Amino acid sequence: MKKIIKANKIKAGSHIRVIAPSRSMEIVSESVIENAIKRLKSLGFRISFGKHIREKDVFDSTSIESRIDDLHDAFLDSSVDAIFSAIGGYNANQLLPYINYDLISSNA
Repeated sequence: MKKIIKANKIKAGSHIRVIAPSRSMEIVSESVIENAIKRLKSLGFRISFGKHIREKDVFDSTSIESRIDDLHDAFLDSSVDAIFSAIGGYNANQLLPYINYDLISSNA
């Protein structure tokens, strides 16, 4: 039987990494991004972003390699307490064959 991994609750001081596993955050308006950052910081959270979050192709997405890199980097960074998705969409399904589940379970 596989071990169930439960995330710890986040609280003031927790570090949130924002990634874009589906569509590029570039399609979100700056005012929405600024408001979200302001709100999260007002709750005491520290915020960082995946390095490829604003890349954008003709499908308003980012390459699979870049999205996987951001996901894996978030799990490898021991200072990250939570991972938020900037925007949803069906493009996230493209990542499934490339996710390193061992890396995630070792760093969850």
